[in-house]
Amino acid sequence: MTLQDRAKLAVAARQLQLATETVQSVLRSSESELQLLAPASKCEGVATKLKPFHRLGRAPGPGRLYQRSWGSRPLWVFEYSDEHGKRHRKSLCADRELAEAKSREIICLRDMRMLGLDDTSGADLTLAEISDHYLRDLATRAVPDHIRNVTSRLGYILAALPAKRVGELRAFDLMQYRSKRRAEGASARTANLDTDAMRAMLRWAKRAGLISSSPIEQLPRLKETEATKRCRRRALTEAEIERLLQAAAEDDRKHLERVSRFRPGSGGTRWSLRGRGLRVPQLSLWRCLLECGTRYGETIMARWADVDLDQGVLYLRAEHTKAGSAREIPLLDRLVADLRAAREMHALVLGRPVRPDDRLFLTPEGKAWPKSSRNIARIYTRLLRAAGIDRVDAQGRKVDIHALRHSAATRFGRAGMPMAHMQYVLGHRDPRLTTRTYGHLDAEDVRASIARIAGGPKKNTTETGAA
Repeated sequence: MTLQDRAKLAVAARQLQLATETVQSVLRSSESELQLLAPASKCEGVATKLKPFHRLGRAPGPGRLYQRSWGSRPLWVFEYSDEHGKRHRKSLCADRELAEAKSREIICLRDMRMLGLDDTSGADLTLAEISDHYLRDLATRAVPDHIRNVTSRLGYILAALPAKRVGELRAFDLMQYRSKRRAEGASARTANLDTDAMRAMLRWAKRAGLISSSPIEQLPRLKETEATKRCRRRALTEAEIERLLQAAAEDDRKHLERVSRFRPGSGGTRWSLRGRGLRVPQLSLWRCLLECGTRYGETIMARWADVDLDQGVLYLRAEHTKAGSAREIPLLDRLVADLRAAREMHALVLGRPVRPDDRLFLTPEGKAWPKSSRNIARIYTRLLRAAGIDRVDAQGRKVDIHALRHSAATRFGRAGMPMAHMQYVLGHRDPRLTTRTYGHLDAEDVRASIARIAGGPKKNTTETGAA
């Protein structure tokens, strides 16, 4: 905000303060005179909102600027009352015009503070300091994955911005940053997530009382459309899902026959399992991703204590979900049967009964799946090839592991699942994300809707004309 804008706000503040003073003088005169001007409730409301100077409603004056000698040269001194009624005497400078400008700025800032319009508090704080405080507070209330993402985004954007302090930051700096990110190939959503991290940090600083306002609060987000997405996914059709599950079952069978021909090795869990003719089947993992719509990261963190095979329910812990909220996912009979078979295999692989804290899904070698693994991507690519499914279609849409979640959500929608239930199963806080990102409809879905309309009851023209 420039000094000229501050001066305009100060003039408006002075006018409002004088109006308040007039209303309060009328209130002190007599109740009968007050009724001739306006209802008492309205006048009291105006006076309350404008926060009068003190109990008598007297506004502070414009101050007094006078000259005094300071050694061999004159010095201009300014006396004024602050927003709390405390008087101050401040030596300004020897030049009269500069002293008048400084005195006007002092009165301008005081009047802005009286009306809650001051935006200079915390302007000297560095963005790095606020980031450190924000991340320490975020660590007490967010999941580790979210903290890592926010830390990475803030570190990247703070290093790229020319402004180092809050008072130096402009919305234009963020606009230039987004343009640079888009030129580098980032999607509109990625650029928005970067600026959203900065916006959330400054909002937190305002709530914490570190700053009075955020300089980027009014910065609009980039429009996110299908054309601005860098990674576009598609949902699998029902026929493709069936082929993929058949390929997973066949892949488990082939590799089990293959490892049964290996001789025992000298060491290592992997070779000892092969020598024993054991391999953990992966069909239950792929079926869970396709039928439950869970994220890969939260799926592999599930343990046997989190599943009730008798009731057919999978419980996802809050510390493992992206939104930080627990949810219960119902399981279909086929998945329950796969999990029962997998439990018996886990006991053979581990050489002991399965414990409640053991992972629900293991790698083919009997180890816990890591969150980032090339092995799972390699197996998935092999299944897609066996099922005859292109990883990228002619429109450039991908069918990666996360696309299985999109496929599950689309199946929920086709089955007529209510939006509130779909939002709960997918673990979304915002229902708009559920409809915008995970509602993949194709031509056959629309065709069925149009067919129902065309095949509906025809309008009775006779009754309509009679009416």
